[in-house]
Amino acid sequence: MVRRSLQGALVTSSTALALAALGLAALGLAAPGIAAASPTGPTGPTGHCSAGARTLSRPGSRMYPETGNGGYTSLHTAVHLVYDARANQFLRGSHVVLTDRATQCLTSFGLDLERKSVNAAAGPGLTVASVTVNGRPARFRFVQPTYPGDPRGQNDRRPLAHEASQLNPVGGPRHNPLPPACTPELTATSAARQNSRNGTQCPANKLVITPRKAIRAGSVFTVSVSYTGRPGVHNDGDGTTEGWFRSSDGGFVTTEPVGSEDWMPLNDYPAAKPTYDFYDTVAAGETAIANGVLDSQAAHRPDAQFRRGSVTWHWRSGAPVASYLVEDSIGKYHLTERTARNGTRYYEAQDTAISAKQQQQNLAIMNRQQDITEFESQFSGPFPFTSDGVIIGTPQASFEEEMQTMITFAGGVIDTGTLYHENMHQWWGDHVTESGYAMTFYKEGLATLAEFLYAARQAETAAGGPHTAAGRAAFQASLVHQFNALYASGGGFWAAAPSNPTPYDLFDGDPTYSRPGISYIALRQILGAGNFSRALRQIQRDYGGASITEPELEAAFRHWLPNPSAACGAQLSQFFAQWFDTAYPRGGGANRPRITGPGLAGPGFYDVTGCRHS
Repeated sequence: MVRRSLQGALVTSSTALALAALGLAALGLAAPGIAAASPTGPTGPTGHCSAGARTLSRPGSRMYPETGNGGYTSLHTAVHLVYDARANQFLRGSHVVLTDRATQCLTSFGLDLERKSVNAAAGPGLTVASVTVNGRPARFRFVQPTYPGDPRGQNDRRPLAHEASQLNPVGGPRHNPLPPACTPELTATSAARQNSRNGTQCPANKLVITPRKAIRAGSVFTVSVSYTGRPGVHNDGDGTTEGWFRSSDGGFVTTEPVGSEDWMPLNDYPAAKPTYDFYDTVAAGETAIANGVLDSQAAHRPDAQFRRGSVTWHWRSGAPVASYLVEDSIGKYHLTERTARNGTRYYEAQDTAISAKQQQQNLAIMNRQQDITEFESQFSGPFPFTSDGVIIGTPQASFEEEMQTMITFAGGVIDTGTLYHENMHQWWGDHVTESGYAMTFYKEGLATLAEFLYAARQAETAAGGPHTAAGRAAFQASLVHQFNALYASGGGFWAAAPSNPTPYDLFDGDPTYSRPGISYIALRQILGAGNFSRALRQIQRDYGGASITEPELEAAFRHWLPNPSAACGAQLSQFFAQWFDTAYPRGGGANRPRITGPGLAGPGFYDVTGCRHS
């Protein structure tokens, strides 16, 4: 993601039929209705069944602690939308079918769905009509989240256990000593107002489902949720909005970090990554665009809901998609598709409301995506998906986003530097997803590195190209220059630890983008260019399709140290602590990381603590 500032500038420098399609039987998973191991019934080996956790956040978390649900693993989701674009309404027939595997014996379990938000004008207005589990009606209710780790359990009756805050403990005028249960939705981006809603009650956005019988541990089960109404946007902890943005002819979806729940029920947490099928039924002449590849289009005769006929667009993502990367925009988009020689499909879509002149300018940049992908593959390894694409919408969203295989650009325009950034996310954030919100810096830093690599590529080309000594020298000199310029930063550049953000500064340019970005330049100097790329490729192989924690990330880089001595390992641990985990006093100078890399400004790496190249 590239978050926009209030002035609009970029913050940085420059995610039952469907089962057959997936072939889950080949994975040893039972399809709905097949009771090889009955999905409902008595308990697991312990003889104990309980409610699934209503969060995936760790105790004490202040970063969207209300999101995610435990007790099961998300396997596949089939999204069926019947959408009236003119009215911006999901019509009768809209539903999702979620296929999950129980990790415990479940008496109940949760999903995330924001039916209404503080944004009265653009927020959702959704109504759940019915829920079934394995085809049988199930009871459901909406409840407030409880702060993670509450010793009284997630049905704690105390109002203090359900309060919103940017802080832990909640504090505020009521002096609540408990951790927050949710992140407050701010209606303004002013820093002075970031704590204005601390102590307010969390909305009841947890959809708790109780099946007729307990779900056995280890079994695969399906959940169908039917709903109607208006999709909308979520107000984040920094006052910006994300979700389903209304356009003149439909909707434009860009949803980091939690806005997917403003248009569909799901397990809304980055590490929850099912595969997807999308079946969007829209009026004839309209286009639906989602993750993965376009599988089919089916035309239907006029009916009561679509008097001029309709079309069902079927998109399929065989690769798992993180919750905040689910794309499903609908409207009057001009969509093209082509297949590269290596088999990768490239999609390009623009809202037809964009002027013809601007569309031509956009197209010239969109056509660079294959070249950008091949360039970034030199560092990150083979492109991890079967398709890649760009969709440009007209709403003035707060950011551009790396929606998996279908990157979104808002406001009707695209720029090359941001395309390098978002396309790098296809490896970092999409294929290898952050384990939680506090790890956002990891993937934004690597996407920012792509912008630095783009600038280095331009310098390389101007000096003679990658096949010349002068070009290669210019590439390296550009990276060194970009590092040194940012390493000299003062003010508050180093004042926030990247791994310990608040909701308000989660997408702050310095700790989330620039500081991690140049840390990867330093790592490249420490490991050597070849080993740095080998480390990235190894991470893709080991964690692709899943998520990664900070210790796992650091261990992966440590494995590729040229000198594997204990002294070098300890030095690298200090490097990570300084660059990722330390908040420094304002001002720069001595108040910044003291370990950098060979050839860079500041103390090096191999010339301290006895650590030397072997």
